[in-house]
Amino acid sequence: DYDNFIGKIAVGRIVRGKMKTNQQVAIMNGESTRKAKIGRVYTYNGLNRVETDEAEMGDIIAFAGIDDINIGETVADAENPEALPSISIDEPTLSMVFSVNNSPFAGREGEFVTSRHLRDRLFREVETNVSMKVEET
Repeated sequence: DYDNFIGKIAVGRIVRGKMKTNQQVAIMNGESTRKAKIGRVYTYNGLNRVETDEAEMGDIIAFAGIDDINIGETVADAENPEALPSISIDEPTLSMVFSVNNSPFAGREGEFVTSRHLRDRLFREVETNVSMKVEET
């Protein structure tokens, strides 16, 4: 998920241990390990996200503070990191090409009509949508 105020929000389930606000963790993606710090921790009460100081094993949580986290990475204890098996996601099966609108109604409908606005919107969507892949040409 993404929030304009706090940035990227990762969602997952705690398999072992606990997660606390401001905790030092290791981010593992199979190839490398890097250190990071958890900003905020959220649990869920029904459909509502509720901020908490600590979450434990079995909880489905969301956390913020790590802007470069990606789908399929393991967040582990910084002192004893153990990676979970990596999850592979199939490539998208639909391809689209966007080009300049040269119709007589170009720019008269919609709020964001320039290619720059469209590009920015697509790259924001890629941050949270695992089924999309965007390539610049």
